[in-house]
Amino acid sequence: MLRITTKKATNLSCRCLHSRTGNHSNHFNIESICSEDNIRRCIKSMQSAPQVKLSQKQYDTEAAVLIPLCTHNDKLSLLYTVRSAKLSKHVRQVSFPGGLRDADESWENCALRETEEEIGIPNQQIQIYGTGRMIVPARPPSIMPIVGFVNQFDIRSLKLNSDEVESCFTVPLKELCRNENKRHTQFKGGYCVPTFIGAEKRIWGITGLITHLFLTALLPKDIYSHPMKFVSKYRPVTS
Repeated sequence: MLRITTKKATNLSCRCLHSRTGNHSNHFNIESICSEDNIRRCIKSMQSAPQVKLSQKQYDTEAAVLIPLCTHNDKLSLLYTVRSAKLSKHVRQVSFPGGLRDADESWENCALRETEEEIGIPNQQIQIYGTGRMIVPARPPSIMPIVGFVNQFDIRSLKLNSDEVESCFTVPLKELCRNENKRHTQFKGGYCVPTFIGAEKRIWGITGLITHLFLTALLPKDIYSHPMKFVSKYRPVTS
């Protein structure tokens, strides 16, 4: 796992529930996973999956995020950002590059623009594969995930906007698929979302959910699955 940072990040902690899954393959073939046929199948699967709606409200604001696939040392990975402490919301939480969409702007252009503004990857370096399906979180904005591949990725060449991004790190898909790195977080609102540990930062919340939806569409079930058990009478442990 790689990391670039503008300042030392603080560790985060949460109470997450363990999930149980079977064994998965340890072999990740980049040519196979990123083949034209598999990417086409992945995008189709994401678009046809049931819509995730954690709220019945209709939000006025919409955003797009890039799910950035990249390679490092021949390992197919996902690139994550850590939000700046200067922001007003979700401070120092893990996210994907992205932000609010401008009027008359396409989802793809929004994700590309925000990625360049936040971490300095130029548009021409990113190959857009397609869009997923709109996600309605518990709070606005609604989010459209965009899948793309960062060509000639070099984490040392990233130019972080310190007003928005504190640091970046990559996680190999193989690590995200390990059973020991899978958890889920249960919320008071009556839902739970996938959570991933073992990386530079804990990947949870909407970012954990988007990661899960993408991996489910991209990889066979024998390589990735992440079942979650909702505990109806869950009571937090108090000291």
